Amino acid sequence: MSRLKERLQKKIEENAVKSELTWIDKQGNEKTEIVLLKRSRMPILGDWGRIYPPLDEEGNINWINLLFGGKKNLVKLLMVIAIVGMVLYQFYIAFNYIEYLRNLPCVQSCLESIAKTPDWGISI
Repeated sequence: MSRLKERLQKKIEENAVKSELTWIDKQGNEKTEIVLLKRSRMPILGDWGRIYPPLDEEGNINWINLLFGGKKNLVKLLMVIAIVGMVLYQFYIAFNYIEYLRNLPCVQSCLESIAKTPDWGISI
């Protein structure tokens, strides 16, 4: 476990800058925050971005940062999963309704009459 922590710490410190940023909220209070900025390795598109290190100052592992890259990324992932789940659920409901309609006697008789008509080279 210590080798993993050493490797993570080395990756965090490589091309990273610890910066103290100050901003003013809506009430006029001044807030100061310490952030880690890291330069991207992409040659043309690369830029500085905030990172959420998987190790804190004491060397403890923050599992959310390690697995998802931060709480914001976890929330984004959960929202995407929820949207995809809702879309898949709607497909499931639509296909169940189609199957229900196909099993209605009126629709069955219509489908049988269509199947009995001669084919004049027209495909539906």
